[in-house]
Amino acid sequence: MIYLILYVFLYCNADDVLNKLYLSNYSTILNNELIQNNSKFYYSIINLNLFVLSIYSIYLINKLLFYKSKNMTTITLALVYIKYILNSTLSYNITLYQHEFSRIVMWLFATPLMLKLYCDINSIKLRDINIQCHIIPVAVNIFIYPYRNTTIYFYFTGCSWASLLFFMKTFYEKRNLMFTNIFLIIWGTFMVLTIIDIFHLTDVYTVNLYYSFADMISKLTTCIMIDECIEKEIIQFNNIDLQSVQFISYMITHLNKYKTEIIVITPKCTALVDSTRKGFLLKIPEDKTILEQELLNKILPFGFDKEFIASASESASASASASATTKQFNMICVLFTDIVNYTELAQKYDDAIIFKLLNSVYISFDKIIKKYSHLQKIETIGDAYMVVGDIFRNTINHNFVINEILLFAIDIIKEVKTIKTPDNIPLCIRVGINIGSVSIGILGNELPRLCVVGHAVNMASRLQSTAEIDTIQISSDVYEQLENIAIDKKYEFVIKENVFLKNMGSVTTYNISPIIVHRYNK
Repeated sequence: MIYLILYVFLYCNADDVLNKLYLSNYSTILNNELIQNNSKFYYSIINLNLFVLSIYSIYLINKLLFYKSKNMTTITLALVYIKYILNSTLSYNITLYQHEFSRIVMWLFATPLMLKLYCDINSIKLRDINIQCHIIPVAVNIFIYPYRNTTIYFYFTGCSWASLLFFMKTFYEKRNLMFTNIFLIIWGTFMVLTIIDIFHLTDVYTVNLYYSFADMISKLTTCIMIDECIEKEIIQFNNIDLQSVQFISYMITHLNKYKTEIIVITPKCTALVDSTRKGFLLKIPEDKTILEQELLNKILPFGFDKEFIASASESASASASASATTKQFNMICVLFTDIVNYTELAQKYDDAIIFKLLNSVYISFDKIIKKYSHLQKIETIGDAYMVVGDIFRNTINHNFVINEILLFAIDIIKEVKTIKTPDNIPLCIRVGINIGSVSIGILGNELPRLCVVGHAVNMASRLQSTAEIDTIQISSDVYEQLENIAIDKKYEFVIKENVFLKNMGSVTTYNISPIIVHRYNK
Protein backbone atom coordinates (compact mmCIF):
# COMPACT_ATOMS: atom_id res chain seq x y z
CA MET A 1 0.00 0.00 0.00
CA ILE A 2 2.87 2.38 0.83
CA TYR A 3 4.36 1.78 -2.61
CA LEU A 4 1.09 2.73 -4.29
CA ILE A 5 0.84 5.92 -2.24
CA LEU A 6 4.37 6.81 -3.31
CA TYR A 7 3.38 5.95 -6.88
CA VAL A 8 0.51 8.44 -6.82
CA PHE A 9 2.74 11.04 -5.18
CA LEU A 10 5.37 10.55 -7.89
CA TYR A 11 2.77 10.98 -10.64
CA CYS A 12 1.33 14.13 -9.04
CA ASN A 13 4.76 15.75 -9.25
CA ALA A 14 6.08 14.19 -12.47
CA ASP A 15 3.81 16.19 -14.76
CA ASP A 16 4.84 19.56 -13.28
CA VAL A 17 8.53 18.65 -13.06
CA LEU A 18 8.71 17.45 -16.66
CA ASN A 19 6.82 20.50 -17.89
CA LYS A 20 9.10 22.94 -16.09
CA LEU A 21 12.46 21.24 -16.45
CA TYR A 22 12.10 19.68 -19.88
CA LEU A 23 9.13 20.77 -21.98
CA SER A 24 9.50 24.49 -21.22
CA ASN A 25 12.78 24.48 -23.19
CA TYR A 26 10.79 23.78 -26.37
CA SER A 27 7.81 26.07 -25.75
CA THR A 28 8.71 28.30 -28.70
CA ILE A 29 8.44 25.50 -31.27
CA LEU A 30 5.31 23.85 -29.86
CA ASN A 31 1.63 24.68 -30.35
CA ASN A 32 1.04 27.41 -27.76
CA GLU A 33 -2.62 27.89 -28.60
CA LEU A 34 -4.80 27.92 -25.50
CA ILE A 35 -7.44 25.22 -25.50
CA GLN A 36 -9.93 27.80 -24.21
CA ASN A 37 -9.66 29.51 -27.60
CA ASN A 38 -11.47 26.59 -29.22
CA SER A 39 -14.83 26.93 -27.50
CA LYS A 40 -16.31 23.66 -28.81
CA PHE A 41 -13.29 21.60 -27.76
CA TYR A 42 -13.02 23.31 -24.37
CA TYR A 43 -16.73 22.88 -23.70
CA SER A 44 -16.56 19.20 -24.64
CA ILE A 45 -13.46 18.53 -22.52
CA ILE A 46 -14.82 20.30 -19.44
CA ASN A 47 -18.17 18.50 -19.57
CA LEU A 48 -16.54 15.15 -20.25
CA ASN A 49 -14.23 15.66 -17.28
CA LEU A 50 -17.12 16.63 -15.00
CA PHE A 51 -18.98 13.52 -16.11
CA VAL A 52 -15.93 11.35 -15.41
CA LEU A 53 -15.47 12.94 -11.99
CA SER A 54 -19.10 12.19 -11.13
CA ILE A 55 -18.82 8.58 -12.26
CA TYR A 56 -15.54 8.05 -10.42
CA SER A 57 -16.93 9.64 -7.26
CA ILE A 58 -19.89 7.25 -7.32
CA TYR A 59 -17.54 4.36 -8.09
CA LEU A 60 -15.13 5.13 -5.23
CA ILE A 61 -17.91 5.74 -2.68
CA ASN A 62 -19.63 2.51 -3.69
CA LYS A 63 -16.34 0.62 -3.54
CA LEU A 64 -15.37 1.94 -0.11
CA LEU A 65 -18.80 1.47 1.45
CA PHE A 66 -20.21 -1.68 -0.12
CA TYR A 67 -17.39 -3.74 -1.67
CA LYS A 68 -15.69 -6.39 0.39
CA SER A 69 -12.63 -6.10 -1.87
CA LYS A 70 -10.32 -3.14 -1.32
CA ASN A 71 -8.06 -3.54 -4.33
CA MET A 72 -5.49 -0.77 -3.96
CA THR A 73 -4.37 -1.00 -7.59
CA THR A 74 -7.81 -0.03 -8.93
CA ILE A 75 -7.99 2.80 -6.39
CA THR A 76 -4.52 3.97 -7.44
CA LEU A 77 -5.53 3.87 -11.11
CA ALA A 78 -8.64 5.91 -10.28
CA LEU A 79 -6.58 8.48 -8.37
CA VAL A 80 -4.04 8.82 -11.17
CA TYR A 81 -6.77 9.41 -13.75
CA ILE A 82 -8.73 11.78 -11.47
CA LYS A 83 -5.55 13.84 -10.95
CA TYR A 84 -5.12 14.04 -14.72
CA ILE A 85 -8.67 15.24 -15.43
CA LEU A 86 -8.51 17.72 -12.53
CA ASN A 87 -5.43 19.25 -14.13
CA SER A 88 -7.23 19.88 -17.40
CA THR A 89 -10.43 20.98 -15.67
CA LEU A 90 -9.07 23.37 -13.04
CA SER A 91 -6.03 24.72 -14.87
CA TYR A 92 -6.51 28.00 -16.69
CA ASN A 93 -4.56 29.13 -19.72
CA ILE A 94 -3.42 25.59 -20.51
CA THR A 95 -1.94 25.25 -23.97
CA LEU A 96 -2.63 22.48 -26.43
CA TYR A 97 0.88 21.02 -26.13
CA GLN A 98 0.61 21.00 -22.31
CA HIS A 99 -2.71 19.19 -22.59
CA GLU A 100 -1.24 16.56 -24.93
CA PHE A 101 1.95 16.16 -22.90
CA SER A 102 -0.01 15.68 -19.66
CA ARG A 103 -1.95 12.89 -21.34
CA ILE A 104 1.27 11.07 -22.35
CA VAL A 105 2.65 11.36 -18.80
CA MET A 106 -0.64 10.01 -17.48
CA TRP A 107 -0.31 7.01 -19.82
CA LEU A 108 3.17 6.30 -18.45
CA PHE A 109 1.71 5.93 -14.94
CA ALA A 110 -1.79 4.58 -15.70
CA THR A 111 -1.05 1.79 -18.18
CA PRO A 112 1.28 -0.17 -15.83
CA LEU A 113 -1.53 -0.17 -13.27
CA MET A 114 -4.00 -1.46 -15.85
CA LEU A 115 -1.58 -4.20 -16.86
CA LYS A 116 -0.91 -5.07 -13.21
CA LEU A 117 -4.66 -5.53 -12.68
CA TYR A 118 -4.75 -7.83 -15.71
CA CYS A 119 -1.80 -9.88 -14.44
CA ASP A 120 -3.14 -10.10 -10.87
CA ILE A 121 -6.56 -11.33 -11.95
CA ASN A 122 -4.91 -14.00 -14.11
CA SER A 123 -2.21 -14.88 -11.55
CA ILE A 124 0.69 -14.12 -13.87
CA LYS A 125 3.71 -11.81 -13.62
CA LEU A 126 4.15 -8.51 -15.44
CA ARG A 127 7.23 -9.93 -17.14
CA ASP A 128 5.03 -12.68 -18.61
CA ILE A 129 3.40 -10.08 -20.86
CA ASN A 130 6.69 -8.29 -21.64
CA ILE A 131 5.53 -5.07 -20.03
CA GLN A 132 8.89 -3.44 -20.78
CA CYS A 133 7.97 -3.53 -24.48
CA HIS A 134 5.09 -1.19 -23.63
CA ILE A 135 6.59 1.05 -20.93
CA ILE A 136 9.77 1.92 -22.85
CA PRO A 137 7.92 3.21 -25.97
CA VAL A 138 5.61 5.35 -23.79
CA ALA A 139 8.58 6.77 -21.87
CA VAL A 140 10.41 7.46 -25.16
CA ASN A 141 7.28 9.17 -26.49
CA ILE A 142 7.50 11.68 -23.61
CA PHE A 143 11.01 12.75 -24.56
CA ILE A 144 10.46 12.87 -28.31
CA TYR A 145 7.21 14.83 -27.99
CA PRO A 146 8.91 18.22 -28.69
CA TYR A 147 10.19 16.81 -32.00
CA ARG A 148 6.77 16.04 -33.42
CA ASN A 149 6.59 16.05 -37.23
CA THR A 150 10.37 15.73 -37.53
CA THR A 151 12.52 12.89 -38.88
CA ILE A 152 13.72 12.02 -35.37
CA TYR A 153 10.14 11.74 -34.18
CA PHE A 154 9.13 9.36 -36.98
CA TYR A 155 12.28 7.27 -36.50
CA PHE A 156 11.69 6.73 -32.79
CA THR A 157 7.98 6.25 -33.37
CA GLY A 158 8.75 3.42 -35.83
CA CYS A 159 11.02 1.73 -33.27
CA SER A 160 8.35 2.19 -30.60
CA TRP A 161 5.73 0.59 -32.80
CA ALA A 162 7.95 -2.45 -33.39
CA SER A 163 8.20 -2.86 -29.61
CA LEU A 164 4.45 -2.29 -29.14
CA LEU A 165 3.57 -4.83 -31.82
CA PHE A 166 5.72 -7.41 -30.04
CA PHE A 167 3.89 -6.51 -26.82
CA MET A 168 0.51 -6.95 -28.57
CA LYS A 169 1.68 -10.30 -29.97
CA THR A 170 2.47 -11.46 -26.43
CA PHE A 171 -0.99 -10.32 -25.35
CA TYR A 172 -2.63 -12.12 -28.24
CA GLU A 173 -0.91 -15.37 -27.29
CA LYS A 174 -2.60 -15.15 -23.88
CA ARG A 175 -6.10 -14.66 -25.28
CA ASN A 176 -7.26 -17.74 -23.35
CA LEU A 177 -6.87 -15.72 -20.12
CA MET A 178 -9.61 -13.55 -18.63
CA PHE A 179 -10.17 -10.07 -20.11
CA THR A 180 -7.39 -10.46 -22.70
CA ASN A 181 -9.71 -9.66 -25.60
CA ILE A 182 -10.99 -6.53 -23.84
CA PHE A 183 -7.44 -5.33 -23.21
CA LEU A 184 -6.55 -6.06 -26.83
CA ILE A 185 -9.49 -3.90 -27.94
CA ILE A 186 -8.38 -1.08 -25.62
CA TRP A 187 -4.79 -1.12 -26.84
CA GLY A 188 -5.91 -1.58 -30.45
CA THR A 189 -8.15 1.49 -30.14
CA PHE A 190 -5.27 3.65 -28.93
CA MET A 191 -3.03 2.36 -31.72
CA VAL A 192 -5.67 3.38 -34.28
CA LEU A 193 -5.95 6.83 -32.66
CA THR A 194 -2.16 7.15 -32.75
CA ILE A 195 -2.18 6.45 -36.50
CA ILE A 196 -4.89 9.10 -36.97
CA ASP A 197 -2.79 11.52 -34.93
CA ILE A 198 0.55 10.85 -36.68
CA PHE A 199 -0.83 11.10 -40.22
CA HIS A 200 -3.17 14.02 -39.41
CA LEU A 201 -6.26 12.20 -40.67
CA THR A 202 -8.37 14.68 -38.70
CA ASP A 203 -7.74 17.99 -36.97
CA VAL A 204 -5.74 18.08 -33.74
CA TYR A 205 -8.69 19.03 -31.53
CA THR A 206 -10.88 16.22 -32.77
CA VAL A 207 -8.18 13.59 -32.23
CA ASN A 208 -7.57 14.91 -28.69
CA LEU A 209 -11.27 14.60 -28.00
CA TYR A 210 -11.13 10.99 -29.26
CA TYR A 211 -8.22 10.34 -26.91
CA SER A 212 -10.21 11.71 -23.97
CA PHE A 213 -13.20 9.50 -24.72
CA ALA A 214 -10.95 6.47 -25.13
CA ASP A 215 -9.17 7.23 -21.85
CA MET A 216 -12.45 7.58 -19.98
CA ILE A 217 -13.91 4.32 -21.31
CA SER A 218 -10.73 2.28 -20.89
CA LYS A 219 -9.96 3.39 -17.32
CA LEU A 220 -13.54 3.08 -16.09
CA THR A 221 -14.03 -0.26 -17.81
CA THR A 222 -10.83 -1.66 -16.35
CA CYS A 223 -11.56 -0.52 -12.79
CA ILE A 224 -15.19 -1.63 -12.71
CA MET A 225 -14.59 -4.88 -14.60
CA ILE A 226 -11.64 -6.02 -12.45
CA ASP A 227 -13.30 -4.95 -9.21
CA GLU A 228 -16.49 -6.84 -10.05
CA CYS A 229 -14.48 -9.96 -10.83
CA ILE A 230 -12.48 -9.69 -7.60
CA GLU A 231 -15.67 -9.03 -5.63
CA LYS A 232 -17.32 -12.16 -7.03
CA GLU A 233 -14.25 -14.21 -6.17
CA ILE A 234 -14.25 -12.88 -2.61
CA ILE A 235 -17.95 -13.70 -2.22
CA GLN A 236 -17.24 -17.16 -3.59
CA PHE A 237 -14.35 -17.56 -1.14
CA ASN A 238 -16.51 -16.43 1.77
CA ASN A 239 -19.27 -18.86 0.79
CA ILE A 240 -16.99 -21.85 0.23
CA ASP A 241 -17.80 -24.82 2.42
CA LEU A 242 -16.13 -28.07 3.40
CA GLN A 243 -17.77 -30.00 0.57
CA SER A 244 -16.41 -27.47 -1.93
CA VAL A 245 -12.92 -27.88 -0.46
CA GLN A 246 -13.34 -31.65 -0.69
CA PHE A 247 -14.25 -31.29 -4.37
CA ILE A 248 -11.21 -29.05 -4.98
CA SER A 249 -8.96 -31.56 -3.22
CA TYR A 250 -10.44 -34.37 -5.31
CA MET A 251 -9.82 -32.46 -8.56
CA ILE A 252 -6.24 -31.50 -7.63
CA THR A 253 -5.45 -35.10 -6.66
CA HIS A 254 -6.69 -36.43 -9.98
CA LEU A 255 -4.95 -33.68 -11.96
CA ASN A 256 -1.66 -34.63 -10.29
CA LYS A 257 -2.38 -38.30 -10.88
CA TYR A 258 -3.08 -37.68 -14.56
CA LYS A 259 0.13 -35.69 -14.98
CA THR A 260 2.29 -38.37 -13.36
CA GLU A 261 0.65 -41.44 -14.88
CA ILE A 262 0.54 -40.30 -18.51
CA ILE A 263 3.82 -41.36 -20.09
CA VAL A 264 3.67 -38.97 -23.04
CA ILE A 265 2.12 -35.59 -22.33
CA THR A 266 2.32 -32.56 -24.61
CA PRO A 267 3.64 -29.22 -23.35
CA LYS A 268 0.25 -27.60 -23.98
CA CYS A 269 -1.51 -30.29 -21.94
CA THR A 270 1.05 -29.86 -19.15
CA ALA A 271 0.44 -26.12 -19.17
CA LEU A 272 -3.34 -26.66 -19.08
CA VAL A 273 -3.06 -29.09 -16.15
CA ASP A 274 -0.80 -26.70 -14.22
CA SER A 275 -3.07 -23.74 -14.95
CA THR A 276 -6.18 -25.66 -13.92
CA ARG A 277 -4.51 -26.92 -10.75
CA LYS A 278 -3.39 -23.41 -9.87
CA GLY A 279 -6.90 -22.13 -10.49
CA PHE A 280 -8.35 -24.70 -8.08
CA LEU A 281 -5.75 -23.85 -5.43
CA LEU A 282 -6.68 -20.18 -5.65
CA LYS A 283 -10.29 -21.10 -4.81
CA ILE A 284 -9.25 -22.13 -1.30
CA PRO A 285 -9.33 -19.05 0.95
CA GLU A 286 -6.27 -18.18 3.00
CA ASP A 287 -8.48 -17.44 6.00
CA LYS A 288 -9.79 -20.84 7.10
CA THR A 289 -11.91 -19.45 9.95
CA ILE A 290 -15.25 -20.07 8.21
CA LEU A 291 -14.25 -23.62 7.24
CA GLU A 292 -13.04 -24.34 10.76
CA GLN A 293 -16.32 -23.04 12.18
CA GLU A 294 -18.32 -25.20 9.77
CA LEU A 295 -16.25 -28.25 10.71
CA LEU A 296 -16.79 -27.51 14.38
CA ASN A 297 -20.53 -27.14 13.78
CA LYS A 298 -20.59 -30.51 12.04
CA ILE A 299 -18.65 -32.16 14.84
CA LEU A 300 -20.48 -30.33 17.62
CA PRO A 301 -24.08 -29.51 16.63
CA PHE A 302 -26.83 -28.03 18.82
CA GLY A 303 -24.68 -25.04 19.79
CA PHE A 304 -22.11 -27.30 21.44
CA ASP A 305 -19.38 -25.53 19.46
CA LYS A 306 -19.98 -22.23 21.29
CA GLU A 307 -20.21 -24.00 24.64
CA PHE A 308 -17.07 -25.98 23.91
CA ILE A 309 -15.08 -22.86 23.00
CA ALA A 310 -16.39 -21.08 26.09
CA SER A 311 -15.63 -24.01 28.40
CA ALA A 312 -12.16 -24.46 26.88
CA SER A 313 -11.31 -20.79 27.46
CA GLU A 314 -12.57 -20.74 31.04
CA SER A 315 -11.18 -22.64 33.99
CA ALA A 316 -14.55 -24.20 34.83
CA SER A 317 -14.91 -27.37 36.83
CA ALA A 318 -15.25 -30.66 34.97
CA SER A 319 -18.76 -31.26 36.28
CA ALA A 320 -19.95 -27.80 35.29
CA SER A 321 -18.51 -28.24 31.82
CA ALA A 322 -20.18 -31.62 31.42
CA SER A 323 -23.59 -30.35 32.46
CA ALA A 324 -23.25 -27.41 30.09
CA THR A 325 -22.61 -29.63 27.07
CA THR A 326 -25.11 -32.46 27.51
CA LYS A 327 -28.61 -32.89 26.05
CA GLN A 328 -31.12 -35.69 26.58
CA PHE A 329 -33.26 -37.26 23.84
CA ASN A 330 -35.98 -39.89 23.93
CA MET A 331 -36.98 -42.42 21.28
CA ILE A 332 -33.62 -42.36 19.50
CA CYS A 333 -32.76 -45.26 17.21
CA VAL A 334 -29.18 -46.51 17.44
CA LEU A 335 -27.44 -48.84 14.97
CA PHE A 336 -24.12 -50.63 15.37
CA THR A 337 -22.38 -52.74 12.80
CA ASP A 338 -19.02 -54.45 12.64
CA ILE A 339 -17.12 -56.77 10.34
CA VAL A 340 -17.21 -60.50 11.05
CA ASN A 341 -13.78 -62.00 11.81
CA TYR A 342 -12.15 -58.58 11.76
CA THR A 343 -9.52 -59.68 14.31
CA GLU A 344 -8.46 -62.56 12.06
CA LEU A 345 -8.29 -60.22 9.06
CA ALA A 346 -6.14 -57.75 11.03
CA GLN A 347 -3.74 -60.53 11.93
CA LYS A 348 -3.63 -61.88 8.38
CA TYR A 349 -2.97 -58.62 6.52
CA ASP A 350 -0.66 -55.69 7.26
CA ASP A 351 -1.91 -52.34 8.55
CA ALA A 352 -1.92 -50.63 5.15
CA ILE A 353 -4.22 -53.27 3.63
CA ILE A 354 -6.56 -53.19 6.63
CA PHE A 355 -6.72 -49.40 6.51
CA LYS A 356 -7.53 -49.47 2.81
CA LEU A 357 -10.19 -52.14 3.38
CA LEU A 358 -11.87 -50.20 6.20
CA ASN A 359 -11.73 -47.03 4.13
CA SER A 360 -13.56 -48.78 1.27
CA VAL A 361 -16.21 -50.05 3.69
CA TYR A 362 -16.77 -46.69 5.34
CA ILE A 363 -16.86 -44.75 2.07
CA SER A 364 -19.53 -47.15 0.81
CA PHE A 365 -21.54 -46.80 4.02
CA ASP A 366 -21.16 -42.99 3.98
CA LYS A 367 -22.48 -42.91 0.43
CA ILE A 368 -25.52 -45.01 1.36
CA ILE A 369 -26.40 -43.02 4.48
CA LYS A 370 -26.76 -39.85 2.41
CA LYS A 371 -29.93 -41.39 0.94
CA TYR A 372 -31.60 -41.28 4.35
CA SER A 373 -32.33 -37.79 5.61
CA HIS A 374 -33.20 -38.84 9.17
CA LEU A 375 -29.97 -40.75 9.87
CA GLN A 376 -26.63 -39.43 11.08
CA LYS A 377 -23.29 -41.18 11.25
CA ILE A 378 -21.77 -40.62 14.70
CA GLU A 379 -18.42 -42.36 14.63
CA THR A 380 -16.29 -45.30 13.56
CA ILE A 381 -14.19 -47.21 16.07
CA GLY A 382 -12.02 -49.81 14.40
CA ASP A 383 -14.44 -51.91 12.40
CA ALA A 384 -17.51 -50.60 14.25
CA TYR A 385 -19.81 -48.13 12.46
CA MET A 386 -22.36 -46.22 14.57
CA VAL A 387 -25.50 -44.50 13.26
CA VAL A 388 -28.30 -42.68 15.10
CA GLY A 389 -31.49 -40.97 14.02
CA ASP A 390 -32.83 -38.37 14.30
CA ILE A 391 -30.91 -36.14 16.72
CA PHE A 392 -31.60 -33.01 14.62
CA ARG A 393 -35.37 -33.41 14.80
CA ASN A 394 -37.82 -30.78 15.98
CA THR A 395 -40.44 -33.34 17.01
CA ILE A 396 -40.33 -37.04 17.80
CA ASN A 397 -40.27 -38.83 14.44
CA HIS A 398 -39.14 -42.36 15.25
CA ASN A 399 -41.75 -43.74 12.84
CA PHE A 400 -39.71 -42.34 9.92
CA VAL A 401 -36.39 -43.21 11.52
CA ILE A 402 -37.14 -46.88 12.15
CA ASN A 403 -38.17 -47.33 8.53
CA GLU A 404 -35.00 -45.66 7.28
CA ILE A 405 -32.63 -47.36 9.68
CA LEU A 406 -33.89 -50.83 8.66
CA LEU A 407 -33.54 -49.95 4.98
CA PHE A 408 -30.04 -48.63 5.64
CA ALA A 409 -29.09 -51.84 7.46
CA ILE A 410 -30.31 -53.95 4.52
CA ASP A 411 -28.43 -51.75 2.06
CA ILE A 412 -25.08 -52.00 3.86
CA ILE A 413 -25.34 -55.79 4.26
CA LYS A 414 -25.83 -56.06 0.50
CA GLU A 415 -23.18 -53.42 -0.26
CA VAL A 416 -20.47 -55.04 1.85
CA LYS A 417 -20.66 -58.11 -0.39
CA THR A 418 -19.25 -56.04 -3.23
CA ILE A 419 -16.11 -55.22 -1.23
CA LYS A 420 -13.55 -58.00 -1.56
CA THR A 421 -10.51 -58.76 0.54
CA PRO A 422 -7.14 -59.36 -1.17
CA ASP A 423 -8.13 -63.04 -1.25
CA ASN A 424 -11.39 -62.13 -3.02
CA ILE A 425 -13.40 -63.43 -0.06
CA PRO A 426 -16.61 -61.39 0.44
CA LEU A 427 -16.89 -59.52 3.73
CA CYS A 428 -19.67 -60.26 6.23
CA ILE A 429 -21.12 -57.98 8.91
CA ARG A 430 -23.48 -58.05 11.86
CA VAL A 431 -26.01 -55.29 12.64
CA GLY A 432 -27.71 -54.41 15.91
CA ILE A 433 -30.54 -51.86 16.31
CA ASN A 434 -32.18 -50.49 19.44
CA ILE A 435 -34.39 -47.53 20.43
CA GLY A 436 -34.49 -45.58 23.67
CA SER A 437 -33.20 -42.61 25.64
CA VAL A 438 -29.69 -41.24 25.08
CA SER A 439 -27.52 -38.36 26.26
CA ILE A 440 -25.64 -36.37 23.64
CA GLY A 441 -22.71 -34.15 24.48
CA ILE A 442 -18.99 -33.46 24.45
CA LEU A 443 -16.65 -35.60 26.52
CA GLY A 444 -13.44 -33.78 27.52
CA ASN A 445 -11.94 -30.77 25.77
CA GLU A 446 -9.16 -32.27 23.63
CA LEU A 447 -10.05 -33.32 20.07
CA PRO A 448 -13.75 -32.58 20.62
CA ARG A 449 -16.34 -34.87 19.07
CA LEU A 450 -20.01 -35.56 19.53
CA CYS A 451 -20.70 -38.53 21.80
CA VAL A 452 -23.97 -40.43 22.19
CA VAL A 453 -24.18 -42.48 25.40
CA GLY A 454 -26.82 -44.34 27.36
CA HIS A 455 -28.44 -47.72 27.90
CA ALA A 456 -29.95 -47.67 24.39
CA VAL A 457 -26.45 -47.34 22.91
CA ASN A 458 -25.00 -50.13 25.01
CA MET A 459 -27.82 -52.47 24.10
CA ALA A 460 -27.50 -51.73 20.37
CA SER A 461 -23.81 -52.62 20.64
CA ARG A 462 -24.63 -55.89 22.46
CA LEU A 463 -27.30 -56.76 19.88
CA GLN A 464 -24.74 -56.32 17.13
CA SER A 465 -22.15 -58.50 18.87
CA THR A 466 -24.64 -61.38 19.30
CA ALA A 467 -26.27 -61.15 15.87
CA GLU A 468 -25.76 -63.91 13.35
CA ILE A 469 -23.64 -63.31 10.26
CA ASP A 470 -25.25 -60.96 7.71
CA THR A 471 -28.37 -60.43 9.79
CA ILE A 472 -30.02 -57.52 11.58
CA GLN A 473 -30.84 -58.10 15.25
CA ILE A 474 -33.37 -55.66 16.72
CA SER A 475 -34.63 -55.23 20.26
CA SER A 476 -38.16 -55.91 21.41
CA ASP A 477 -38.64 -52.12 21.76
CA VAL A 478 -37.98 -51.64 18.05
CA TYR A 479 -40.19 -54.61 17.18
CA GLU A 480 -43.11 -53.19 19.18
CA GLN A 481 -42.82 -49.84 17.36
CA LEU A 482 -42.99 -51.63 13.99
CA GLU A 483 -46.56 -52.71 14.75
CA ASN A 484 -47.71 -49.07 14.85
CA ILE A 485 -45.92 -47.54 11.87
CA ALA A 486 -46.07 -47.77 8.08
CA ILE A 487 -42.93 -49.25 6.56
CA ASP A 488 -41.71 -49.58 2.99
CA LYS A 489 -40.97 -53.31 3.19
CA LYS A 490 -42.50 -56.39 4.74
CA TYR A 491 -40.06 -58.16 7.02
CA GLU A 492 -40.01 -61.78 8.14
CA PHE A 493 -38.65 -62.00 11.67
CA VAL A 494 -36.94 -64.88 13.40
CA ILE A 495 -37.68 -64.68 17.12
CA LYS A 496 -34.76 -65.55 19.40
CA GLU A 497 -35.46 -66.05 23.07
CA ASN A 498 -33.03 -66.01 25.95
CA VAL A 499 -30.32 -64.18 24.06
CA PHE A 500 -27.65 -63.36 26.63
CA LEU A 501 -26.35 -59.81 26.45
CA LYS A 502 -23.31 -59.00 28.54
CA ASN A 503 -24.19 -57.05 31.71
CA MET A 504 -27.85 -57.04 30.64
CA GLY A 505 -28.99 -60.60 31.09
CA SER A 506 -31.21 -62.68 28.79
CA VAL A 507 -33.61 -60.93 26.42
CA THR A 508 -35.85 -61.71 23.47
CA THR A 509 -34.65 -60.36 20.12
CA TYR A 510 -35.92 -60.36 16.55
CA ASN A 511 -33.69 -61.13 13.57
CA ILE A 512 -34.04 -60.08 9.95
CA SER A 513 -32.08 -61.56 7.07
CA PRO A 514 -32.04 -59.36 3.93
CA ILE A 515 -32.28 -62.54 1.87
CA ILE A 516 -35.87 -63.12 2.99
CA VAL A 517 -37.06 -59.50 2.88
CA HIS A 518 -39.99 -59.00 0.50
CA ARG A 519 -41.67 -55.85 -0.72
CA TYR A 520 -45.33 -55.30 -0.13
CA ASN A 521 -47.50 -56.78 -2.83
CA LYS A 522 -49.27 -53.89 -4.49
